[in-house]
Amino acid sequence: MTKTEIEEYLLKLEHKLIIESERKTIELTRDWANSFPNQSAVYLFREDGEICYVGETGSIRGRMNDILNTKNHTVRRNLGNSYYSDYPNYEKATSKKSFTDEIELMLNDRIQKHLTLSYILVDLGRKELEERLYAKLNPKYSLKGKRGAVKAYSKALKQAKNKNAYERWTTESDEQLEKLFCEGKTTAELSLTFGRNGGAIRSRIKKLELKEKYGG
Repeated sequence: MTKTEIEEYLLKLEHKLIIESERKTIELTRDWANSFPNQSAVYLFREDGEICYVGETGSIRGRMNDILNTKNHTVRRNLGNSYYSDYPNYEKATSKKSFTDEIELMLNDRIQKHLTLSYILVDLGRKELEERLYAKLNPKYSLKGKRGAVKAYSKALKQAKNKNAYERWTTESDEQLEKLFCEGKTTAELSLTFGRNGGAIRSRIKKLELKEKYGG
């Protein structure tokens, strides 16, 4: 495949995953986890509609079984650390230790009420798609510096992933961002529209105080 063909292929996969794929509610049961095919996939979690985690796996069934156990999935540990670190009985979870029983129950409840799952089956290019989405969206519960990921530090390399990375926001782009925010566009959709990663979009929304003005 040529570079152009690879780019077109990854764009189609990206659109299929973010726009077309079903948003599944999560049931933290073995039956639910085993309902997925035993095939390779790229998947994402949304928290209240916003993409918060992107991953790839050789078996989507196996990975959904992993989410039943805090020791087996990063998204559980990072969610727990984000929401429950101020609790008196909090102890940081690791790949060898779960949270306390009380926090585990609250974590399960939060996952089932606030998270949805989307996935697509991918045989070719799943790691490249995961890295592409990670760079574009900067999902808050994904690990930074993921093993094997290609890090881009220069402006040129950043802009290969997000065409407007490091470019100044203009008055026109701020006005467009405010308009689209009011229309309820997600961070992922805004990221694609403005050619900036998710972290840049969230930072600009905060700077413009759009959540304070309009809620959300």
